[in-house]
Amino acid sequence: MEMELTKILKDKGVVGAGGAGFPTYAKLKREGIDYYIINGIECEPLLWVTKEILMRFPEKVVKGLKALKEYTNSKEAYIGVKGKYREILKGIEDVIVADGYNIKTFFAGDFYPAGDEQVLVYEITNKVVPPGGIPLMVGSVVNNVETVYNVYNALFEDKPVTEKFITIAGDVKKPVTVKVPIGIKVSSILEKLEIEYEDKVLIDGGPVMGKIISQDDVITKTSGGILVFEKSHPGVSKKILSIEQILRKARTCCIQCRYCTDQCPRYLLGHDLEPHKIMISLAFNLDDRFLKNALICSECGVCEIYSCPQGLSPRRVNQHLKSVFAKKGIKYSTDKKEFFARENRELRRIPTSRLKVKLGIEKYDKHPEFIDEKLKAGEVKILTKQHIGAKAVPVIQKGDRVKESDIVAKVDDNVLGANIHASITGIAVKVTEDFIVIKGEE
Repeated sequence: MEMELTKILKDKGVVGAGGAGFPTYAKLKREGIDYYIINGIECEPLLWVTKEILMRFPEKVVKGLKALKEYTNSKEAYIGVKGKYREILKGIEDVIVADGYNIKTFFAGDFYPAGDEQVLVYEITNKVVPPGGIPLMVGSVVNNVETVYNVYNALFEDKPVTEKFITIAGDVKKPVTVKVPIGIKVSSILEKLEIEYEDKVLIDGGPVMGKIISQDDVITKTSGGILVFEKSHPGVSKKILSIEQILRKARTCCIQCRYCTDQCPRYLLGHDLEPHKIMISLAFNLDDRFLKNALICSECGVCEIYSCPQGLSPRRVNQHLKSVFAKKGIKYSTDKKEFFARENRELRRIPTSRLKVKLGIEKYDKHPEFIDEKLKAGEVKILTKQHIGAKAVPVIQKGDRVKESDIVAKVDDNVLGANIHASITGIAVKVTEDFIVIKGEE
């Protein structure tokens, strides 16, 4: 299996389930990896997918990690989880001990964003990933727990990625975590679970980094959760402001207190990201010297949710600047060769409990019910690009009958990307270069 591992993962459509969807096979090298790290932190409040997988399928996660560790010849392997969940995640340690695997567990503190990829790498290895860089630069690879769960399914059960675990939480009577077919419409999930969502704001992901979505949007391989909030909720206010409003406030209201910088997780890792300088440069139309540092912002939201006493949004400003520089073809660069975490880093970490208060979500913070049975969908709309890289090209036509797990769109062997599979059995009623609609059989 070793020589075929990367091909299997590409064929089965395995991509990063907890981030931008980077194809998993493309991270794997046969040498140069000292640490293989599984990220089970799930630092955004209200989400429980990662913890549920670790609790219910510890054998799959451990065996998937073992296969990846052996393929890459990694010297060490870690599963990182928050220390406060040690008891409920005890099963993962039991599996490691029982099977005698050379895998360690790392227990992180209860701070935000402990699950940031570069923060986790530093916590485990004491090495700083260079700004704009990737963990491989310091001999590390990081995968999300659900990604490794999908790796196990692909390698040992011949199952492609056709389903996604989703937590539905926020302003709902009964939060739940459930498995759904990829391509199912958000409104279909909420209606099947009898969750009221009319006149409310829907967020894909966590309350901090999640993005506002429509009820007509569909679940993809990278969907993190569905949060439901009233339009007036504090967690929504900054998300619904236009970028023009954000920039106008940034130019006129920043008092240069530098709290956003002093609490920025990437600044504390030693990166040259200083949001307060970006804000002042924007206000006075200074040169791009500090503005370009927006390119290394992780968009964790500490600055806008927790730090700024003026209610400004350096994160949204940085998002805007990223798009401006991308259009100009400008990329981040630095002459520095080494980076070291700042001495006061641990004293400035953001307690998750305080973050919940700032977000106004304490009353919603509860363990969602887990629904064992996978939700059924009468129709799915499967996007052909759910990953970093090239779109998958449809290999079926309108009118074709497909079975669940059949390949419906492919990426060439020499192109970065991942295959797409049917998530239900049925008839393809629409096929375009961007999506495939499959109507289920009665």
